[in-house]
Amino acid sequence: MVTITAKTKGLHAPSIVHEAEMEVVFGTPSRNCEGSGICMVTERFPIGYTVPCPHTRVIIYCDTESRELVFRFPRRHVTEQIERRFFAGSFFVVEEPFPIPLRLRRKWGIEGKCVPQGRYPLECYSVEWRIYFPWPIETDFS
Repeated sequence: MVTITAKTKGLHAPSIVHEAEMEVVFGTPSRNCEGSGICMVTERFPIGYTVPCPHTRVIIYCDTESRELVFRFPRRHVTEQIERRFFAGSFFVVEEPFPIPLRLRRKWGIEGKCVPQGRYPLECYSVEWRIYFPWPIETDFS
């Protein structure tokens, strides 16, 4: 957890930012990683571990005040194939809701389970891409 104080931000009140480095597997769950969106968010894969679906590192920030999750994808970890397929446009499309891991929900006090489907603005910076997702909602996959 990183604490950004008023002194470091130039603001009057302290702000707490929660973060976690995770792995994102791209695709639509019901389409076996085809399609757009995020299939799953999971712990980092060990070095040398092979996964057939497109995946990369992500830094997830949880802003409890604005009730949003910010997914930051560092360019140095994104392959050209993933860039062309998922980060080429102005929006990131999530075809089906995807779950946030229970460990993160408990750590950050999030009651909802899933980020809802939708079109989310994709911000492109020199060192990373950012997607701002709304607070997870209750969704049952049954």
